Amino acid sequence: MSVIEGIYHNPDTGIDERRLIACDAQGRLLHSSRANAPSPLTEVFTLGRVRRGRQITTDPIDLDESQGYTLLIVRKFGIASRREALEIQTSVDGERWLPAAGLTLESNTARYESANGRKSFTLQGRPVGQFVRLVFQNGSRTQPDLVLELTALAGP
Repeated sequence: MSVIEGIYHNPDTGIDERRLIACDAQGRLLHSSRANAPSPLTEVFTLGRVRRGRQITTDPIDLDESQGYTLLIVRKFGIASRREALEIQTSVDGERWLPAAGLTLESNTARYESANGRKSFTLQGRPVGQFVRLVFQNGSRTQPDLVLELTALAGP
């Protein structure tokens, strides 16, 4: 079991609140104290072979108009590729896309860039709007079997 802790800015009260989310090893939500919290959503993008320097944009995922998700987690599995980057993008209408909100002031967008690349890593962000997609910029090495996994969770 993993417990993820974060700060949630409550728009109703204007107060920052500490929130805990308990997840199993696959990133599925174990408990939520909110009665109307949506079930965790997971999408796996098996992208296969991705040539060096190529950018891939996944199909958009509709989180639902009244989505109650508070956290997006993306996991990358592949090979380390220098100068690779991954960004979570969200949209209110499915047409105009912007980087998802980051979790901290230092990281105000949900974007990961690596000078040396990493075989696997996790990126987190906050959904803004109804739609979400991933943009992966491959680096200097061809990815023989790239997989991206997106999970949307509702906090307690």
